[in-house]
Amino acid sequence: MEICWLGHACFKISHNGYSVVIDPYESRQLGGYPALSVTADAVLCSHEHPGHNNRAAVTIPDPTKPCPYELSYIDTFHDTSWGLLRGKNRIHILNWDGYKIVHMGDFGAILTDNEKNELFGADVLMIAAGGFRAMPSDKTKPLADELFANVVIPMHYAHGKYGNRRLERVEAFTDQYMPLPIVKKYPGNTITIDKSTPEQVAILEYIP
Repeated sequence: MEICWLGHACFKISHNGYSVVIDPYESRQLGGYPALSVTADAVLCSHEHPGHNNRAAVTIPDPTKPCPYELSYIDTFHDTSWGLLRGKNRIHILNWDGYKIVHMGDFGAILTDNEKNELFGADVLMIAAGGFRAMPSDKTKPLADELFANVVIPMHYAHGKYGNRRLERVEAFTDQYMPLPIVKKYPGNTITIDKSTPEQVAILEYIP
């Protein structure tokens, strides 16, 4: 299985000839990112904010192609005020060929014990690490620990010239793992996942 980070909270997940894009963004809403254009077999969005719902950026050649994964989700909130400030957020859970992949979207609410149980033990957890309209890194790191995913991929943070200047840098998240040698920086934007992939926090490089 390949997971490619396309910037912000957007990923393309590909496995055995099928691909899905999660949270495609409208670049005009995000500092520095160029226009997004990607081809996939399906698209999912965590909520209806322009940084996460640009379905028009995803070309789907054959919408009738059978979907091979089992999709479930948890409807949460974008803020700690039951959605009164920023609305709802959907956490997507893909069960695919024995892999459990979790994309947290822009979650901002405290999860219940039942919700944590549903997310526990994922092969891959994609989680916001930059705060600002999502939960801040000093809250998401302990949550990532509780969920006990094998591979944690931070997203939704500022890096280089990209991202809203009010977002935290990814180091605000990764420095909390020090001195454990668990953080791995990749030279590209893609990580290949299999059942032998070691436990890690994977920092992918954005490639325009």
